[in-house]
Amino acid sequence: MRIRRLIALLALIALSALALGGCHISGELENQAYVLALGIDRAADGQLLLNARVPQIGKGKPGEESSGGDYLMFSGTGYDWPQALDALERATPRQMNLSHIGMIVVSEALAREDGFGGLIARVAGTPHLYTTARFAVCAGQASEFICAMKTVIGTRLSSEIGAMLDHYARQGFIPDGSFADACYLSRSIYGDPVAILCRLASGDAPAVSMIGLTDSPDTGIQSPMQQRYEGAALFRQGRMVGALDAGQTRLLNLVRGSVEALPFECDGKAFTLTPEGRPHLGVEMEDGDAVLSLRVRLATLDDVCAEDIRRLEARLASSLIDVIQYCQRFGAEPFGFSEAAAGHFATVPDWLACNWQGQYSRADVTVRVQIHSTQAQTMTTRKTGGLHKG
Repeated sequence: MRIRRLIALLALIALSALALGGCHISGELENQAYVLALGIDRAADGQLLLNARVPQIGKGKPGEESSGGDYLMFSGTGYDWPQALDALERATPRQMNLSHIGMIVVSEALAREDGFGGLIARVAGTPHLYTTARFAVCAGQASEFICAMKTVIGTRLSSEIGAMLDHYARQGFIPDGSFADACYLSRSIYGDPVAILCRLASGDAPAVSMIGLTDSPDTGIQSPMQQRYEGAALFRQGRMVGALDAGQTRLLNLVRGSVEALPFECDGKAFTLTPEGRPHLGVEMEDGDAVLSLRVRLATLDDVCAEDIRRLEARLASSLIDVIQYCQRFGAEPFGFSEAAAGHFATVPDWLACNWQGQYSRADVTVRVQIHSTQAQTMTTRKTGGLHKG
């Protein structure tokens, strides 16, 4: 009997400890500074400048962001990453928590510095930053971009960042990738990373438009958002070397197999193309020269004749060649040709000895585009194919 009572008493003590511990953890939520977005700039004196966007918690239910859009900015500077992060910790009046960070934004000027790859490697070593965040390059100061972030449709910025970037990635306006992807590919011996290109609405940047159109920035856009997410930053050997506009980024996403639909303009007509399966990337290598090949199949519901399809195939093939050759000029390879080329080599030393970077930059490009109509009112499918070289 005494043993049973002792067991019951111990169980009661254990349950009480768990309950008290749970209440303690729940109560600590209001004492956390959850960083939702982190901006990294180069200050005027040469130091690193960090800015953190943090929600005020506790005005609603415990642990939830305020629905009123109340967010605070905290800043810290230092001559290297650890010192700047320590200064940011000291500027934040609560325990800084990076487990919910949605996006890391760096200024374009910083991303183009020669030592940027080393900085990103140190940032990646910080717990939570490597796996949780998206990576963006800002055309301007990252601090200004971070400061302007607010909720527009949802009630929580933490949810809005992810939903918004997922939406733009599905539309093809931006590349779909994480900070971890960018860090990994920066050190890879194969392909190169890309990052989201962003800016404030007042800044100068390419417009979000169909390929071939040259509208001025923000033409036709009415939005309470001050931020624009459009385009991709190209990286090579750990630093930014160039940028793609929204139209070029859509083509990049088409080649990478990560776009659901492609609005496309040809001879003054607008079409919507849907990829059918993943594009096929190939590389032929002979006598130190490489030829890049790409095959793409798409469908359209638009009312088109056979002649329209032939012109559309030729126009799209030419646009794809243009964007590949544009990246070749920077030596940036974000498409995936490197993986196809690596299959020609048995060992990593053989791969490194082939000077793939030089071969890629001067390689010829062959693109085959096949488009067919899937009009609901017809039972036949028209298929044509065109081979183009650049």
